[in-house]
Parts: sequence; C-alpha cells; structure tokens
Amino acid sequence: MATDSLDELSTAVLGPSGRLGDVIADAPRLTHSVQALECDRRALLDAMTARAAGRHAEEQLAQRLTAYRQRTADVLHQAYGVDLGGET
Repeated sequence: MATDSLDELSTAVLGPSGRLGDVIADAPRLTHSVQALECDRRALLDAMTARAAGRHAEEQLAQRLTAYRQRTADVLHQAYGVDLGGET
C-alpha cells in the first residue's frame, strides 16, 4: 500500500470525532468502550508517527486502522442504533 494511501486512511479514520464524546453523555453504558477506543486511537497515532518502512508494516497498520474504524462504527451503532454505512 502506498504511503499516501495510508496517510489518507489514517486521516479519515483517526481524525477528530466529537461524536464519540457525545456517546458517553448519551449512552453511559458505553463509557468503557469509548475509553478503549481512545486508547486505541492514541496507539494508532503513535504507530503512524513511528511507522516502519515496508509493505508488510504498512499493510498491518492499514488493517489496524480498518479494525479501529469498524469498532468505532459498532459503538456508534450501539449508542444510537443507526447504521453509518457499509455493506448491506
């Protein structure tokens, strides 16, 4: 995967999301999930900063970003019961 594509994915997935902050207020039962997502987000940001060169390393990072995006969508769905897109 090209580095530019990885940067694009990172920006889209790890960019600011005020929506997760709202989840804690609207669905307190998901507080632990939101906190875990924030820890994952910080770890992914660190990984983006210190990423190793190489196709395998970039593929692993892209997989981690994709999994994080899915977990975020799952938490939002649990909180609001709204499907934010994806396969049907």
